[in-house]
Order: sequence, then structure tokens, then C-alpha cells
Amino acid sequence: MFDEPVIEISTRDVVTITPETTVGTAVALMEKNKFHNLVVTASDALYLAYLHDLLLSSNPDSHVDEFMFKPHAIQEATPTIDAIVELIDSGQRAAPVIDITGALVGIITEYDLMKRGAESRILKDTKVRRVMTRDPVTVRETDSIGKVRSLMRKNNIGRVLVVDEMSRLLGIVTRGDILRKIYKPQQRMTVGEFKGEKATRMEQPVALIMTTPVITADIDTNLAEVARLLQEHDIRGVPIVRDRVPRGMVTILDIMRYLRELREEAKVEVEIQGTLDEEYQDLAERIIETEVRKIAKFARRVHWIKIAIKKERDRGGVPYYKISAHVKTPDKLYVGQAEPKPIKEITAEGGDVVEETKVRKRRWDFLEVLKDALLSVERQIEEDRERKREMNRKVVHE
Repeated sequence: MFDEPVIEISTRDVVTITPETTVGTAVALMEKNKFHNLVVTASDALYLAYLHDLLLSSNPDSHVDEFMFKPHAIQEATPTIDAIVELIDSGQRAAPVIDITGALVGIITEYDLMKRGAESRILKDTKVRRVMTRDPVTVRETDSIGKVRSLMRKNNIGRVLVVDEMSRLLGIVTRGDILRKIYKPQQRMTVGEFKGEKATRMEQPVALIMTTPVITADIDTNLAEVARLLQEHDIRGVPIVRDRVPRGMVTILDIMRYLRELREEAKVEVEIQGTLDEEYQDLAERIIETEVRKIAKFARRVHWIKIAIKKERDRGGVPYYKISAHVKTPDKLYVGQAEPKPIKEITAEGGDVVEETKVRKRRWDFLEVLKDALLSVERQIEEDRERKREMNRKVVHE
């Protein structure tokens, strides 16, 4: 589940600016490229600047260093699922991706993650009902912009839906809409008023700034499709509707939190009984981690895994390993066992063929045996799943 190194889905050609770049220049660059974030490179460290923060500046000639901050950076080899957790914990929408020396090699954003999510089998198998926020906040198109802003603050949300008298969706208003269209309008108007109007901007009807038509998803849609909509349309939330009536809302953060929950559920307690030789320690741990992830994927839910390692010696005193893997799922206890496979060595003595069987004693025997034991469990789980699928098919046909 999202196991690939984060650098594989990151944007590698990173556009950067310096702390001395003016806010006006940075905003123009971001709007031209549809960026929400920019990496700021300084002599001492890497920084990040958000478009939202820059738009709040009252002086376009001021420098970016007034608004940039030192972000949490993510190592390029970090698994994507762990990068998601790091982004959530840091409260950031993006993060610089660095190599082992600390050099910038990419940037990972929420939209990179949604692009990856659109291809995810896990999200394709998950309906939006599972994660959507139900009963989204709504207003009528005649309600004031000030009321919408107040609802956003009160409910700590970034968007409000606009509906008609039949509760059918008409439009959507986001914090970004208010910022761009009210605080930073494209055309300058008299201070505190719309041109030709006596009412203040906050008293104007929300219909003036709402986005319509709205990008929506049906309530029976899966999360992968929502992730695709979020990424392709460069938005952070999608209303979930049925017959044009809003039933819920799914945001980028909702999907990321759901993936984090899956990661926590997928954590498996692994107990190793026996002694690992130091020379095998690192490679053995990698094999165990890789195969445990596969087992968890096959079994959906695993209570615990025990790996018993028994070191024995052949008649010549050469050590070899016998390994058994015990995997407990809610339905069954699976046991896989393995030991070095024997090979046949043919020798000839005085014209007579004498067959001798010897066990291989190569350096990698331990790792092969370990993997064989875990693969044995995987095969058993997959066979059980196939039997269940076949039974279900028979029930359907009957």
C-alpha cells in the first residue's frame, strides 16, 4: 500500500525562488504555473512559501522572506505512505524532498498524492461513504459573503455549499474565493464597496463569488475517482451528491487521513523466536518487512506473525537453518515451514555410479529459507481466497 519511495511520485524539476524575490513576482509565477507552494532556497536552508500567505500581503514589492517558513522535509527513500503521515503531522500541504546529504531533489504535494491515489486499488475498492463528512454546511445564494466567512470560521472548514430552495446544489465558495475575489479583487473598486453599490463587500450575496457549476461525485463513487477529480481540477474538496442534493464532502485531507488509518491497521506484531546471525540481520529484516506487507495485503487483517528460527548442523558440522512462520488471521492460523533444499551430487567410483545427496550450505541459505517459509504462508492465504471466490461465484450462479 503506497510502498514506493516518495521520490517516485514527487515533482523532480522543482521551481525555486530566493528570499529576495518580491511577493508580486512570486504570486505571478505561482498563478502562471498553478502552483500552491514554492520552495525558497537560501544559503542556510530550504524554506517554503504558500500562495495563500503571499496573497495576504498588502505590498507586492515586499520580499518573500517575510512570509516563508522552514518546513519539514522528507527523505527521498521514505515510503509514500509514511510521507503521507509526515505531511499530516507537520500540517503542511507540501514538503521538499531531500537526499541523504540534505540536497533538494524534489517536492511532494497533496496533488501528487491524489494523482497516485487515482491509480490505487485500495481507493478503487473504497466507496466515498466510508470517509465523507456528512451533512455539509450549506447556504442560500442570497446569503451574505460575511455569513459564509463566519460559518467557515465557526466550523473550521474551507468551503461552503450553495443550494436552492429544494436543497439542490448551485455552487461552492472556498476560502480562496473570498481571498481572491473580496480581499484581492482583480479590478480595484472603492474601498469597502463594490463599484456602484452602497453595501459593503461582506454584505453582498454569496452568488456573486460562488463557483458554478460544481465538480461533484455521486455517492456511489469510489475514492480513487474522487482523488482523480481533486488532482485534475486542482481543487481540495469534492461535494458528494445524489440527485443533485449534497450528501457529503470529501477533501484531500480526508483521503490522506483514511490512508493513515489503513497504515495503522496494517501494522502487524512480528515476533522472532531464535537467534539471527549478525551478518544476516539487515537483509533478514528487509525480507520480513517486504513479505509481511504482502501477507497483510493478502489476508486483509493479521493479528500477529511469529517466525521461529532453528539453527542445526549437518554431519560435517556445517550450520543450516529450519524456519517456520506462523500467521494468525481472524479466520485461521497459517503455518509455513522451510529448510534448505537438498541437491543431488553424482559421483563415480570404479565404474559404478554412486548417488550421494547433500544439503547446500551456501551463505544465502538462511535468507532463501526465510523467504520460502513466508511465501508458503502467502500461497496458503491466496488459495483460501480463491476457494472463497469460487464458492461465491457458485452461489451467484445458483
